[in-house]
Amino acid sequence: MGQMQTILNVDDYTPGRYARTRVLQQSGFSVREAATGSDALSSAFEYSPAVVLLDVNLPDMSGFEVCRQLRQNPTTASTTVVHLSATSTGPERQVEGLNAGADSYLVEPIEPAVLVATIRALLRARKAEEALRRSNEELAAFGYRVAHDLNEPLRTMVAHTQLLSRRLAPQLDEVNASNLQLVVEAASRMQIFIDGLLAYSRATHTEQKVSLNCESILAGVCANLAESIKASGAVITHDPLPILLAEPGLEQVFQNLISNAIKYARPGIRPEIHISARLDGDGWEFQVRDNGVGIEAPQRNKVFQVFHRLHGQEIPGNGIGLALSKRIVEAQSGTIWVESEPGKGSTFYFRIPSGPADLPRTADRYAQA
Repeated sequence: MGQMQTILNVDDYTPGRYARTRVLQQSGFSVREAATGSDALSSAFEYSPAVVLLDVNLPDMSGFEVCRQLRQNPTTASTTVVHLSATSTGPERQVEGLNAGADSYLVEPIEPAVLVATIRALLRARKAEEALRRSNEELAAFGYRVAHDLNEPLRTMVAHTQLLSRRLAPQLDEVNASNLQLVVEAASRMQIFIDGLLAYSRATHTEQKVSLNCESILAGVCANLAESIKASGAVITHDPLPILLAEPGLEQVFQNLISNAIKYARPGIRPEIHISARLDGDGWEFQVRDNGVGIEAPQRNKVFQVFHRLHGQEIPGNGIGLALSKRIVEAQSGTIWVESEPGKGSTFYFRIPSGPADLPRTADRYAQA
């Protein structure tokens, strides 16, 4: 028989809390009780319950605030939370509770059978979610291991073919020199591909947030891309960008989007790329706009699929950059999408949740040609 699952029953109304506890115990659950928000947090952190039944109206703090603090603590961040409220509670309060991080919302009086069935349904969903998460982690670990193990022999292959090319070039006829150069180029492309796979495998949710100065990040990206910026004559400008609290990885997103904007420029047209950001509700929406070749409507969702490429070998790439950007953004509970018009350019958008420490910027525009 499996271990009995614990429910934390939080309600300052003693008769209601007692009746609910009896129903849950009779249904095979272990139950702990709390009458205040502070007691609820202490019990949740100590006992790690499977589900928290959380009354919205508590004497010391609202259930919404308790839920927010549960979500902010790594030990309870994934705990299932069900808000409970009286019939007088309006839909807007229910929406507020769900936005605060609750998994469900029940309005009293609650039929005992409905309460138990709801808890069991939520536990089934959480179990399936955990199984999927473990499966994804195992797949990512496998992909990382394969890419890592291929990396060292591939580096050796690239280094030695380049060495052979330099040493034998004077002795080879045109055909053999061309064949050797093809080997060097193929090995180099494979090296780039493996490096991309490793980056894709590592781009997972860390829950470790740091302060990120987006203008400094952009300056670093422009320095990394200095050679291609100079060769293409690209002009990169930006509006004031924020300092925000987020997980590492945004530099890679900016670099992928700007690099693609340069790569997919229209022939004979100097690339013009503009980056902006705005605070939109509870998140920052970033835009990277270019004047490049654009993307046909049927391809706009496909560009974020790993290994998907819009063009052949005439444009270098491995089909991982945008997929990696999507993985990084979504690991931070964000979203990424593109709007585009063929022949006129594309605008890539990505949105990540904001934090209380985020700061807008009023710095001057940055330009590099």
